[in-house]
Amino acid sequence: MQNFLSNALRYTSTGSVLLGARRVGAETVRIEVWDSGPGIAEEQRARIFDEFQRLEQPSPWGEKGLGLGLSICDRLAGILGHRLDLHSRVGHGSCFAVSVPRSAAVAQRHRRVQHVGSDQQLPLTVLCLDNDATILDGMRALLGRWGVDCRVAADVAQAAEVLAHGPVDLILADYHLADGLDGVQALQQLRAATDQLPPVAMITADGSSELKQRARTLGYPLLHKPVRPAALRALLTALAGKRDGREPASAP
Repeated sequence: MQNFLSNALRYTSTGSVLLGARRVGAETVRIEVWDSGPGIAEEQRARIFDEFQRLEQPSPWGEKGLGLGLSICDRLAGILGHRLDLHSRVGHGSCFAVSVPRSAAVAQRHRRVQHVGSDQQLPLTVLCLDNDATILDGMRALLGRWGVDCRVAADVAQAAEVLAHGPVDLILADYHLADGLDGVQALQQLRAATDQLPPVAMITADGSSELKQRARTLGYPLLHKPVRPAALRALLTALAGKRDGREPASAP
């Protein structure tokens, strides 16, 4: 509900935001958040529940969310077996709603919640190298939900410091960094500063064949922006599987 309310307040410049609840039958309560904001176009309604998706119409206050709030709502609703609904018309506001069981039914669902959540953790340590603080915040939030210990760095110096303080299973490096430095150059500097570099994956909006060949030569998998969470999770899952097949590293 906090995410629904935050979005409603973020995009509503005039009018009102209304939080309400109503009974639906004997066992369900439907909680609704109405706003008089700009509304959501039909073609946007499905994808706004994906990670890192924002409305094309900016907030009148200039705020920019991470594009994770509605994705979190959708994921939680799926785990809990709750129904999400969205009703919206462009220029006429929106209503986000979730239907939840009344208290008498909660105990029956408890075991299912525990089972679904138990197999989603990835016990990895990942270093994200990106000069955009917003992207780092988003990656920390997304990877943290998967059980990943996400460490962040805005430049080579910070990345070297992270690597010096403990083992890292993977480096996720953005290709376009600050001061004319690209991700490949940054990784070369890190390799020179450390004894051994962990596996690397490159994140980029550059779809050129030159970069693809360069990354292939270096053995760096490429993730293209906007990064699909399913592709990122698949990469991490494969890495976790390889790590589990190795002998555990000795304690520092």
